[in-house]
Amino acid sequence: MSKVLGAGAAAVACVALAGSPASAGTNTGYSRGIAHQGCSFSSEGWFKANGDTLYIKDTCGDGWAAELKVDVAPLAGQTDYDHLITNNGGKGSTKVENRFNFPEGKKICVSAGISVNGEMGGFGPWKCGTT
Repeated sequence: MSKVLGAGAAAVACVALAGSPASAGTNTGYSRGIAHQGCSFSSEGWFKANGDTLYIKDTCGDGWAAELKVDVAPLAGQTDYDHLITNNGGKGSTKVENRFNFPEGKKICVSAGISVNGEMGGFGPWKCGTT
């Protein structure tokens, strides 16, 4: 009888663990694109772990689009990135992107900058968090 109760308790514990929410990740800080045409910074991007949501805000009325480079599980010494999100909405607009379903526990890094006519630049420092 005690073996049956022990097995039942173990099964209940497994079900309880399986139903637990995934561990909470950490949000990134704000990455700000380098100052441009009289603005303190050109763009602002960040990642929120809850919902794997990325944001890119255009903070300067300079006619350039705000860009967000996204690097998933970055490797030391590499300078590439996995995704590029463009906000063409103009000063004050924020593009929200949550179509990604990143694996839990992965490092996510973002860098905000600007672009016009296919030319990109002014990217700020990488800011990293985890899913």
